[in-house]
Amino acid sequence: MPCNTPPPPTMDDEEDQMEVPEMEDDIIIIEDTDDAVNTFVFHSDPVFCCNFDKVGIMAVTGGQDDRAIVWDTNTDQQAKFIVTGHRDSVIAADFNHDSSLVASADMDGMIQVWNVSSGSHEWDFETTEITWMAWHPTTNLLFAGTIDGNCWKWSVPDGVTCEVFPTHGVASSCGRLLENGSKCVVGYQDGSVKLWDANNSSLIGTLHDHKQGVLCLASSPDGTLIASGAEDGTVKLIKSSNFKVLHSWNVAEETGIESIGFFRSHPLIAVGTSQGDLNIYDLSTYTLRASTNLGDSIVKLVCSDSSPYVYIACGSNVECYDGRSCEVLNKWFCHDDRILDLAFSPNQEKFLTVSDDKSCKLFLTNPPD
Repeated sequence: MPCNTPPPPTMDDEEDQMEVPEMEDDIIIIEDTDDAVNTFVFHSDPVFCCNFDKVGIMAVTGGQDDRAIVWDTNTDQQAKFIVTGHRDSVIAADFNHDSSLVASADMDGMIQVWNVSSGSHEWDFETTEITWMAWHPTTNLLFAGTIDGNCWKWSVPDGVTCEVFPTHGVASSCGRLLENGSKCVVGYQDGSVKLWDANNSSLIGTLHDHKQGVLCLASSPDGTLIASGAEDGTVKLIKSSNFKVLHSWNVAEETGIESIGFFRSHPLIAVGTSQGDLNIYDLSTYTLRASTNLGDSIVKLVCSDSSPYVYIACGSNVECYDGRSCEVLNKWFCHDDRILDLAFSPNQEKFLTVSDDKSCKLFLTNPPD
């Protein structure tokens, strides 16, 4: 189908102003008690998403202030450029495979791509409300899902490819490319999961095993396994080659599965829920290996690439657990309000958090011995 890409609306940049509390007779001393090595206050409203580039230097954040901001994590309070033209909250932002381009998507259906080096606008497209966005791991193909259930594939910035994974009438809630980029798995609000051929945009298979909406997806490092988590508290382990369910875990009743992660170093899978449950399952036996409760909703978890450790954004802090025992190993005090996203650099030596408190913070991982 044709891919019309009108130029984005013009928007005058506005200078951000930090609000300073009024003080009367007493001097207010605010003590910095977090563990961040740097704090960046670029947004004027809560910040929803963050990602590093592929070398772990540049970062992009998107927020409720209808902006995405690209900045250098090695500098202090210096934004490289601001992505203007969004008309609603930016809910997804990420760099392409070689960090030459950055894409951002908002709740009004606007998706934009900018040149990282020059800070110039390269491409945009308008559709219905966007729920997720992902780059292909090796080419300049961009994928996104929408509230009407359609999922899009574009080649950018040339716009030559513009294809749709058609809806079956319900919203697309989450999606991801498998590690080699050949397949795209998508979750929907009716509990279904679909596997699409990322090359020719054809449907490979459909599963209807969840009773409620799919909230999150994960895939194993080798791309052979897929896991889906849903509002009904279940996790489905799926074999990607034939798209069949290998096992189902009933993790918790009346609580949603918020995040899932596969370990690269161990045959384990980590599952986090909205009630703060962390469950670790053994992939060789499908049994529960360890579990604990963090006392607050788990927003996102990230499994280490080189150890059995899992890093979890929960409440306003980040904690590290040993996946073999669910023993807590480290804790970083991060924000004054709840964390909304967590992202690690490619070498996992540092991580970013963004929050309802409008700030972005940078931390060193410092893994346990």
